Amino acid sequence: MLRRNLDYWEISLKNPEPIIDEYYTFNKLIVQNQNLIQKVERLRELITTYCVLLEIDKQALGKILDEIYTITLHKNIQYTEFIAFWKTLDISYSSFGRLPEQDRKLMLHRILEEYCEKRKKLYDELGYSNVVIQALYDSGVSRKKGKAGTQKIINLVLQKLKSSQIFRTIDELRNQILGYFLPDENKVLFNEFIENYNVEYRFSQAYQGKLPDVVLKVRDHFFIIEAKHINETGGAQDKQIAELISFINQREPFQNIHYVAFLDGLYFNYFINPPKGSKVSQQKEDIENCLKHNHSNFFVNTAGFVNLLQDLSEVLL
Repeated sequence: MLRRNLDYWEISLKNPEPIIDEYYTFNKLIVQNQNLIQKVERLRELITTYCVLLEIDKQALGKILDEIYTITLHKNIQYTEFIAFWKTLDISYSSFGRLPEQDRKLMLHRILEEYCEKRKKLYDELGYSNVVIQALYDSGVSRKKGKAGTQKIINLVLQKLKSSQIFRTIDELRNQILGYFLPDENKVLFNEFIENYNVEYRFSQAYQGKLPDVVLKVRDHFFIIEAKHINETGGAQDKQIAELISFINQREPFQNIHYVAFLDGLYFNYFINPPKGSKVSQQKEDIENCLKHNHSNFFVNTAGFVNLLQDLSEVLL
């Protein structure tokens, strides 16, 4: 049997988020990839040649440019000092990849001109180290955290509810008592879900059609989950908290439709004892007011979500 939503909130407040969460720890070592290292070293050699030819024989640049271009398409090559330099020119590796090939080569030539002038001599003097590759990769792992949050929810569902059932059609959703689906990966099913079960989902109108992260079904109850992982304070983080508060402020006419705001990361711990009059104190008050007025909805951290799933597992027995 489910407890009051405020009970899960209290459980969350009594069980702060850990300093290091295994779900957001990434320890992939790309510097041991010999194929990548060979490409990086060849790229450095080619850039040296290119910089010399820029000064003495620009007509001979074409073949070298073609090989440099080919190497820039190699997986993980963006984690090099050369590609990192692109950001100083307001050029992203991802936008480069979306250009037609001819445009990419023209852009690459201009970047190389800038690199030869502004970095090559400096790096030659300082020396090169492949530790740079690993360090740049490590600094970019934050981009992986969005999917990690969704995967964490799925893993907890698997652990506590013993289910890995993924719904793919509306018939599966109707006919099976336990499972989940990811709206971002199956927008058709999400639209069919809200239509067949008369779910308003007003959140979409206020946030440019944004879809929730996970929809979980347990018997005749549906848990529409929005997850965020936040560690720091600031204006951008305040907007994300406001988004979660708006999410659980939705009210459906049926009590079996639940909106769940799942917040993990160290930011959640600020809610435990916030200074009076602070931004976090106001956010905490807003969360609690939403929960009091929307009894079917939940705001939880990891511990609160785990307890919610444990109670749901008893419903299934």
